[in-house]
Amino acid sequence: MNTITIQAVHNSDKMFTVVYQPGMTVLQIVNESFTEPKKEGIPFLCTKGACRSCTIKIVENAELLAEPTKNEQRALAVGRTAMSLGYRLACLCYFKKLEF
Repeated sequence: MNTITIQAVHNSDKMFTVVYQPGMTVLQIVNESFTEPKKEGIPFLCTKGACRSCTIKIVENAELLAEPTKNEQRALAVGRTAMSLGYRLACLCYFKKLEF
């Protein structure tokens, strides 16, 4: 199965398994099943990377994600250091196009 495991940094380090869905951000995929996504899922404010409230840590299968854009690198402020430790922004993070 094409899934990643993530930790929501700003929501008590909750863990989620995210199943590949083309064209959707990790934030959209996780939060689509919650009635109160900001409390139950990955918190967010802006969905554009500016607030960094949707910071996640990739726990498993980071190789399934597309490379971070310049916008995501800038938004994380510490850029490559944070990303090398597995941190990403869920609102700007997509799966790679996967071949089945």
